[in-house]
Amino acid sequence: MHSKESFKSFLQSWLDGLDAIVTQLQSVPVDAIHESDQNDLISAFMDHQELLFSTKGSLTSEDPVFGAHLPWINSFCRALQWYGGWRPTAAFRLAESSQMVPPEQMSVIEAMRMITKAEEAALEQDAESVEVGIIKAVMNGGGMCSMEPAINELFQRVAVSADTIRMGAIRRVVGMLPPAETIGYMLLLGKMEANFYGMDDDDDDDDD
Repeated sequence: MHSKESFKSFLQSWLDGLDAIVTQLQSVPVDAIHESDQNDLISAFMDHQELLFSTKGSLTSEDPVFGAHLPWINSFCRALQWYGGWRPTAAFRLAESSQMVPPEQMSVIEAMRMITKAEEAALEQDAESVEVGIIKAVMNGGGMCSMEPAINELFQRVAVSADTIRMGAIRRVVGMLPPAETIGYMLLLGKMEANFYGMDDDDDDDDD
């Protein structure tokens, strides 16, 4: 199966699974005596994130350009897309908007945001430097066909690295919040991802 159709099929199943986990997150009691149940759901949510990124990484090896751009997502999310997904620093904006982070920990959130922002910038710089090298090679007489392996390697590396940064941002936020607050944060993140990765009704399944 073509990687685009394969991933779209997987993604629909993944979104259904995300919806099921979000439903459980909404119903789990947030008092301390149910902390074990909360932790089980937190682990399930994190495993579900890992499943998305690992599957996406595997399919990106088949079609690197697709993995870095996700062509079917709606036009609004496409405008916000950062290397095949949402910008990692959005994880911290969600934490702030949830009002679950106490004022004394806002400096921790800001410090983690700066670390993630630096990772974003490093990946952007790496991608740009390779792009410049490819352009120079073509201008110096190298054909596009000869550049295809380098281009594919760039897209694959960027897509996988971007997902690694996204997962790292989630882990940073989850690692600083107690279970009850983590539940609330994951509800917001789950809603954002359902909106972001949801398929555009206008998508043409016949596209190559």
